[in-house]
Formats: sequence, structure tokens, C-alpha cells
Amino acid sequence: MYQMDPQHTGRSPHAGPRQLVLLRSFDTANVETADPGDPRPNIESSAAIGPDGTIYIGNFPGNLFALRDPGNGDRLEMLWRFHPPRASSFHSTPALGPDGTVYIGFSTGGATPQARATFYALRAPSNGRDAEVVWSIDLGGPGRQTSSPTLGPDGTIYVASGAGRLFAIAPDGTVRWTAETAPPGSGEAIPGSGETITKASPALGSDGTVYLPSINGKLYAVAPPVQGGTEGTVRWTFDFGEHLGPTPFPTASPPPPGVNGIGSGASPTIGPDGTIYLGANNSNFYAIAPDGTLKWLYEAERELGGIWSTAALTPDGSTLYFGANKGGIYALSAQDGSVRWRFDIFGSLYNSPALDSQGTLYTGSTVGRVFALDSANGQRIFEYDAGGPVWTAPAIRSDGSLVVGDTRGRVMLLGNR
Repeated sequence: MYQMDPQHTGRSPHAGPRQLVLLRSFDTANVETADPGDPRPNIESSAAIGPDGTIYIGNFPGNLFALRDPGNGDRLEMLWRFHPPRASSFHSTPALGPDGTVYIGFSTGGATPQARATFYALRAPSNGRDAEVVWSIDLGGPGRQTSSPTLGPDGTIYVASGAGRLFAIAPDGTVRWTAETAPPGSGEAIPGSGETITKASPALGSDGTVYLPSINGKLYAVAPPVQGGTEGTVRWTFDFGEHLGPTPFPTASPPPPGVNGIGSGASPTIGPDGTIYLGANNSNFYAIAPDGTLKWLYEAERELGGIWSTAALTPDGSTLYFGANKGGIYALSAQDGSVRWRFDIFGSLYNSPALDSQGTLYTGSTVGRVFALDSANGQRIFEYDAGGPVWTAPAIRSDGSLVVGDTRGRVMLLGNR
């Protein structure tokens, strides 16, 4: 799933490559798409990797692809795809159930008041190239569907609609409960446009609390209902605007969402002690206690849109790594927010970093570079020219190869020389 687990720690159990060459690629822009959801070829979601190495990734025209590495040649092979007419999954990363079911949301209507979302459970077809729909759920609207689903340990699927409603769904497609995490119409990124109010992926605490930020300025802590109930309860909210720090930050009028410095489109990372770590559109990175009080904040370099990157967290919970729209990659102490190191990168980081089992940190950038850094000291291990802006969180396969996508629509499989 997005950032590997329900706490979004960004940690992979696999060791990634230490040098990079392009092994194979797949150009999604060459796949003809009838009734595309968005004409742009962009890949801005991240890949989910199956146990057998299958790569699942979506593009803006509205295809979800299942790709196989044949082990030779220069191309990845398409096993199957899924495309609802006039719909796109935009930034959403699919999640994989233990039985191989693929979960992802799509929306029609773009960023208009007519935008509506549908959430799908998919599986590989018995024949042909079109995925089989196991079930689907209407998530409503308005608002583009960009939130990635999160799978809980009991199989519950958590996903937020663009309109700000949180859904908890059973593996059989039954809606277990929902919760309103933002009053209707209370913070559209572009008022009256139908643009999304919730971009983030929900994060799950060990006690069952679900954490979800929105573009309307708040982080919501949602408690599931008591047994038999169908409506979750907002336990508390954290208002980013009440904790801005002393340094001014630039703002502009949307679009794109977030440039006004309000709210957050990043997803929370949950520490082993329950602390919630989250970057915001005001360029601050926050540590928030499980009761909703501020523990500390760190002021990243000020830039429009602030921090869109979800943090990766070390296994011992001591260090956080995230990218920002200015200043590159930051490594902070989880205890007090002090800087352990910083690696400057020209351009912005819209993606989230991935941490491998050996302590190597991988990230992409808007200038088309993929970096590997030593997470202990921030020293560069390698820099790879991907040839196009990389918004995706690098995904590490069990064979040590790395998967990224770019905004030109290419899926790249990168590996050791």
C-alpha cells in the first residue's frame, strides 16, 4: 500500500540497489485509452508491488496497470489493465489485499462540481487483458478522488473521498462505517470548483484511531463507532493555522491546491509511541501527540505548497525523513525535531521517500533525478537521470530492483549494474 503499511512508515523489508541502470520500462502513453479521465500522460501515483513482483500503478488518463518483469529485453509486460470510462485515479496508489485483490478509487468529472468518486475491488481476469470488478462503492462527491487506500490488519480498507468523508470498508465490499472529516463545502481548495478537500491517505493508529488531514486546515483524529454503529466520531482536530511558527511563508491563490498555505495534502506517519508526524502546506513539519497537542514543529525552507511528502521513519522510531518543495530531503530527530542532516536538491520533492532494509533512502525529484542516500549521514550513494519529473515514491521489489514512474507516463524498472 502507499508508504508500505497502515502507519505509512515508508519502510521496505527489502534491500534496494546501490547502483542504477534502466533494466526495463513501460510507456503507458502508448496505450490507447478510450474516454480518458484526464488527457495528460502523467504518472503521479506510486506503485504497489505484489508478492510475485507484479507492479500495480495508475496514470492520469485513467488506467490501472498490472505489469510483469519478464527478466529480459527492454520492456515490462502488461498483464492486464482497468479503465472506467472518463475516470482517473489521479494521485491514488493502489493497495493489495492478502488474497491478491487490488483496491483503488477513480473519479469522473475532473476538478469540477460534477466530480464523483467510485471505489473498486479488482482482480486479474481469467482471460483477456481487462480486470474483473469484484465490487464497487459510490464514494460520492464533489471532489477528485486522489486519496490512496489503507489496509488495516483485520482487512478493513480505509479510504477518504475527495469531499472529505472517511470510509471503512470490509473486504467483501460492505461499508462498515463512515465519518465526516470536514463539513460539506468548508474548504474546497478552489471554492466552487469541486476540487478535492482530502488528498491524503488515512493512517491507522494502534488503538484503531484513524488520522486524516485535509485542505481545509485541520488534521482529524477519528474513532470508530462502538459495536454496531455506522458513524465514526471525530475525537479531536488539530488546526495547523494555530501553530504557524515565527517565520512567514509565501501564499498564492489556488490552483493548485495547497499554495494558499492552508491544511495538508501529505499523509500522516505514526510512530511506535503513537505520535503523529505530518508536513503541511505552510512548510512546517509537525509532531502531534496522540491527544492532539503539539509536541514540536520544524520550519522547513519556505515555499509555495510547503511539504507534500509523507515521511519515512526508522525502525527504532528515532529519525524521520521527508522532502519539501524547497530544501531537498530533511532528516529530523523524532524526539525534538532537531535536524540530523539535510541533502539539498534543486527543484521540489513532491514524492515520499522509501527506506530500505539496509538504511538506504530513495527519493525522486521534479528535475528528473532519482537519488539514493545513506540515511545515517545524508551522503549521496548515487544519482540517476530518469529523464522526466518523478513524483512517485520509489517502490522496492524483493529482487532489489526499484520502480518509479515519471510525468511523461513511463514506468521504469531500475536495478544494479
